[in-house]
Amino acid sequence: MDLVSGGGDSFTVFSTAHIIVYNNGGVSLKRKYLKKTMLVASMALLLGLSTACSNSGNNNVGGEPTNSGGTAATDAPKDIVELKAITMGNEPKSGLDNFYKQLDALTEKDLGIRVRFDYIPWGDEKNQISRAIAAKEYDLYVGGAWSDFANFATKNAFADLTPLLNDTPDLVEHYKGSLDRVKIDGKVFGIPQYNKPGGGGEGMLYREDLRQKWGLPEINSLETAEQYLYKAKEEYPSTPMLNDKRFGTNIYTQLIASKYYTVAADYAVASYDDPYKVMSIYDTPEYKEAVVKAKQWYDDGIVDHDVLAAQGNATAETLELMKVDQKPLEFNNQFGAVSGNYISQLKEALPDSTYGWYDYLLDNDAPLYLPKMSPSTLTMISVGANSQYASQALKLIEKAHTDQTYYNLLAYGVEGENYNKDADGFINYEGIPTDNIKPSWTGLPDGYMALQVNYPGEWKTIYDKLQAEGIKRSEAGGTDPYEGFSFDTSSLATELSNLETVKTQYIQPLSVGMSNDIDGDLAKVQKQLKDAGFDTYLAELQKQVDAFKATK
Repeated sequence: MDLVSGGGDSFTVFSTAHIIVYNNGGVSLKRKYLKKTMLVASMALLLGLSTACSNSGNNNVGGEPTNSGGTAATDAPKDIVELKAITMGNEPKSGLDNFYKQLDALTEKDLGIRVRFDYIPWGDEKNQISRAIAAKEYDLYVGGAWSDFANFATKNAFADLTPLLNDTPDLVEHYKGSLDRVKIDGKVFGIPQYNKPGGGGEGMLYREDLRQKWGLPEINSLETAEQYLYKAKEEYPSTPMLNDKRFGTNIYTQLIASKYYTVAADYAVASYDDPYKVMSIYDTPEYKEAVVKAKQWYDDGIVDHDVLAAQGNATAETLELMKVDQKPLEFNNQFGAVSGNYISQLKEALPDSTYGWYDYLLDNDAPLYLPKMSPSTLTMISVGANSQYASQALKLIEKAHTDQTYYNLLAYGVEGENYNKDADGFINYEGIPTDNIKPSWTGLPDGYMALQVNYPGEWKTIYDKLQAEGIKRSEAGGTDPYEGFSFDTSSLATELSNLETVKTQYIQPLSVGMSNDIDGDLAKVQKQLKDAGFDTYLAELQKQVDAFKATK
């Protein structure tokens, strides 16, 4: 709504616009008032303007102007509205002027909108996203399990898109019914990334040329990865090999890959032999095994002794160290992120280096299934509940997933500035400075729209092999037994808050190896969990799993 002031035959309208400013990893809000002066012949115009202001509330989700009778003012000129969006990663150094020029030409004509993105660097993303949601300044948000998406959705942070899907039939058709599988409490709160069957999940990136030089075995297990870590520590004595506090979770992932489903991240698993009987992670023998291994690595200097002070995601720091040959590996990353962001930068910085990939699931014989469509596993693009333009925002998402011109621009940027295409239509980044490479709009990646990438050197062989193996295994595995299950924690607010405190104060230090008495600390964790209401949490989880099983 505009603010009106002034008197006589003229008055001033102050339109408000909000800008999120990121400084040193934090978020601050600044309000800027844009001033425009208008001359009027009579007070009737002022009264008309006041009426228009009253129609700018959140109930008008389509953002269409209305007349005093409440119907769409189709004879009025269509204003171009600007949507504000969040995406993750670093803003490309060059190409954004042309990016917005091309994007505006599309969106103004097709949708009557412009969209502007604010970039949030990876590192403290959970807190940054939380602050942005609390500020209610954006029309489009991104998130997933890494940003507590489902919890925010249940608290009405995002618009319910279900009734608007009738206006985006191409989007619904593109997802072939799978949008029903991301519903929370019967509502669609976000449009997920759309994966094709394939391989490559969480894993370890390492310098293959150094593995061969050091005479180490092929890395395909926790034991062989450990040999590489210790040798790397000898060769790079001033750099801790593990500087990300998630490494303990990845040790556990490797140990349970062929034994358990993860039912509730950080808290509960179920055996492959009895898939609908949940148990506490902390009751499994593999958890103690992971803690023992973490302590060994911590005591031996493999782990940074200040690891608890690290941000939630230390991948950006590791990449910079790898580019200047001060570290030969990354222990905590996703294959897709490494393929899309790491390899081209590393090859440019160290042209003679070669790389390998150890996949924590595939290489440890975890069963693979067809791509899971769940709010607990996928990254989503959501519309803020506060947005006045939910309809236009959803139509933009539709275009992004169904129109190749939109997809290429939003996923890769401007051809010739942010990426190149060869004669066969493959993407490559030859001649593109690494700081000009544009990260995709977070949550957009779509296996059915993505262009094939001509990865450099050995990485194309690794990529093709993983995809082929992943497709074979997922087609053989069929549908995940937990496909469609979503744990409703709305009745567990107190327990969840208490459990987060236990996790921070007791579990996290133990999982990174900071313990002088593992058995004593494990007993302390069990007591703290019980006092926090963990029995109630597990009972509610089992109740919902039982109900889900009954529908299968």
